[in-house]
Amino acid sequence: MQLPPALELYASLVFLAAVGCGSTSDNPGPTHTTPPVCTAPGYAVESDGTQINSVLASLVLPTGEVAADLAVQVCGLDSCLNYKSKQNGVVQESPARMMIRPAFKYGDGFDFAEFAVPLSEKDTKLGTVVALPLPSYAAGAQFPKSGGGAVSNGDLTLHLDANGSFEHDILSYSDESELVFRSVAVPLAESEQAFPPGWGFDLAYGLAPLGTTFCPPAKLSLKNTLAWPPDTEVEVYVQGLDVSEDWAPYGSWTQVAEARVSGDGKSIDTTSGGLPILSSIALSRK
Repeated sequence: MQLPPALELYASLVFLAAVGCGSTSDNPGPTHTTPPVCTAPGYAVESDGTQINSVLASLVLPTGEVAADLAVQVCGLDSCLNYKSKQNGVVQESPARMMIRPAFKYGDGFDFAEFAVPLSEKDTKLGTVVALPLPSYAAGAQFPKSGGGAVSNGDLTLHLDANGSFEHDILSYSDESELVFRSVAVPLAESEQAFPPGWGFDLAYGLAPLGTTFCPPAKLSLKNTLAWPPDTEVEVYVQGLDVSEDWAPYGSWTQVAEARVSGDGKSIDTTSGGLPILSSIALSRK
């Protein structure tokens, strides 16, 4: 595996330290642990374009109020159009162009959780779409400055490896105050556009800051809000919101972890895999 230059340098320093850099001392010195190296699997595939003539949706808040001036996008792998909902919450736009794997993306990952709805028809009527406000930045949880640790918000806790690392998308989140962990539960019955029933999802959450990557993947614990029986086996998925498709297919879902309800029934904890990236997530019972 080809290491990034920074990791090549680090590995070389670790090796030199292990052999004593040519020293004749018999003192073995401290033990060094090489940090993990993570490679994105990549999900890019050749795809034909889809003609998108019009998109119609009505955005509302969980309270039922209209979601006015909410940022939305119609984006394919090859182009992206930015819009906003009107004062009545309606999005009625006419892209009138070919796009590769287009999706309707609502929420901005800052004030609102972001989700994607694949578009497969020339003229799409999405109906009522529920936009989910994220907790305030003040209510978010700080990530550890170095090393491992746990970071919690809402129902979720991320467990970061003591020998691992994480990297924020500082191009999108340029203000340090935005780099706090936030989560919001998704009302699945009112969110079928982004969470199709065919996937069999039982729980879902919108997360921020989007695009934060973890190496190795962050372990996940969450409250067993649906009171599943102890030892229930669970699958964990992430949605691809990034057109790079490094960690998940754009607009779709991929499984990244397996989990199990704890013996006391209080939590759902990953048993293998984890979250390689912060994105919208969903869980389903096996």
